[in-house]
Amino acid sequence: MSRYTAANGTEFSDEDIERWARQAESEQSYGGSHLGRAVPGRPISVGHEARPFTLRLDAARRAKLDHAAQQQHTTPSQVLRDLIDTL
Repeated sequence: MSRYTAANGTEFSDEDIERWARQAESEQSYGGSHLGRAVPGRPISVGHEARPFTLRLDAARRAKLDHAAQQQHTTPSQVLRDLIDTL
């Protein structure tokens, strides 16, 4: 039985994949009760007063940022927020 790791770090197995396939192929509809209500638009991650900020990066810096985000299982924006919080 193989083990896999999702991008967010969650581990799963062939057995999980088979179970998910059976659920997806069943006649029973998906309720999604664990997801909560749908909210249109982008999620507000830092409060209602948050405003976009554009930063131009060369390819090398962007690659470093993307790599750091991937290592931390988060987004490049969150990596920058965390760095600013340390100032």
